[in-house]
Amino acid sequence: MKIKFKNSKEVEYLKAIEREEYYNGSSRRTLTFECDKNAISIDELNSILSVEENLKEITLINEQVPMTIPEGEELLQEPQPFSNIYNDYLLKLKCGIENKLLAEETPETKAIYEDRIIFKLGKRTYIEEQLEKLGL
Repeated sequence: MKIKFKNSKEVEYLKAIEREEYYNGSSRRTLTFECDKNAISIDELNSILSVEENLKEITLINEQVPMTIPEGEELLQEPQPFSNIYNDYLLKLKCGIENKLLAEETPETKAIYEDRIIFKLGKRTYIEEQLEKLGL
């Protein structure tokens, strides 16, 4: 799965979560991404996320199309990748590396942790958007 920023490069990601969150005194839509620690350097990602033009349109591309074919039928064409487009997630709320739990501890094995790149983007509220249009 890949993230394609407008006017920028593609970055592979593992998880993407869109939700409503309370941030900076308001509820707003957020997109949170989790990437492998080697997907991109933090400095490069931070520079991409710092340019508002790159965040005007974000395309999430999924090339791993799940497909089930009923028994006795044949595949008429190859599955096509699909994408989702997100607009105006212009606020960089988080960008860093976090140690994430991948496997719980069991009596036979210890817990497995791995560093992951985590970044969160947010939308402006309606009032913030109107103030931006006024130049304030």
